[in-house]
Amino acid sequence: MKIIKNLARLLALALLQVAPVAHAGLVNDVPSCYGAYHLKAAPQPPDHLVYVLIDQTVLLDPNLQQSVIDNLDRMIQPGSKFVIAEFSAFSQGHYLDVLHTGVVEQPLPEDAYASIPITKAPQIRSCFGQQLAFARKMAETTAKQVMQASTSSLNASEIMGAIDEVGLALRSDQATNKVLFLVSDGLENSRVTSFYAHNSVRDINPSAELGKVKSNQMFADLAGAKVFVLGGAMMPPATQGSRAERDGYRDIKTIHDLQAFWQGYFESSHAHLVEFGAPALVTAVSW
Repeated sequence: MKIIKNLARLLALALLQVAPVAHAGLVNDVPSCYGAYHLKAAPQPPDHLVYVLIDQTVLLDPNLQQSVIDNLDRMIQPGSKFVIAEFSAFSQGHYLDVLHTGVVEQPLPEDAYASIPITKAPQIRSCFGQQLAFARKMAETTAKQVMQASTSSLNASEIMGAIDEVGLALRSDQATNKVLFLVSDGLENSRVTSFYAHNSVRDINPSAELGKVKSNQMFADLAGAKVFVLGGAMMPPATQGSRAERDGYRDIKTIHDLQAFWQGYFESSHAHLVEFGAPALVTAVSW
């Protein structure tokens, strides 16, 4: 009983510290039940990885923010690893920053309980349930903090640069199933290209833009990950320009061309774009 109380206290203390800090994110921030109980069995490495990359330049309404949280909760299961990161433009002090990484362990196999005192078994089983709840709460709190701190005042958004950095983490991870959950408007605004014009989304030529990416060697290597984008083509209302620009209007051709660009980008970056939500996802994020 003392061990589980100590773990519960550790989880509670950690939960008070889920706000992003400088050292967080690079190691597993979720306490281990195997370690807490000094279990002889080794935990299985996580076979599922979900990497959540949130664009700080995108302002999501409450419904879309809740969709991010719901999809994230669904993906965090026993045997999974999650990463929460934020980015905007590297030149503005809003570089790619990994805020939290967590691993949810597979519960101890039933046959392993044969060698464990019967009085400890319920405590150990309870620990894994607490760990899952803690991991989800950590991920939810961190994602909410990032989305609520987002601002449209940042001048640039280097989406491809951030994705390229994420590729290193995806390639080095041993998980079989990998998902990149990109919360972004998909509106690149960097030295390579800009998808903006006159306070609105520019109707791009996907082939021409992909040519710019190739010539600048900006394709990534995402290790075969599935990709879901939420927030595509989001535009906050402008204070000047035409009525359409002030309302953040985006016509269907502009959205289709933007989607075609990212489809081509991810194909050339060894990934599979499952859905480009413009802005909401129609299907749930899944492995």
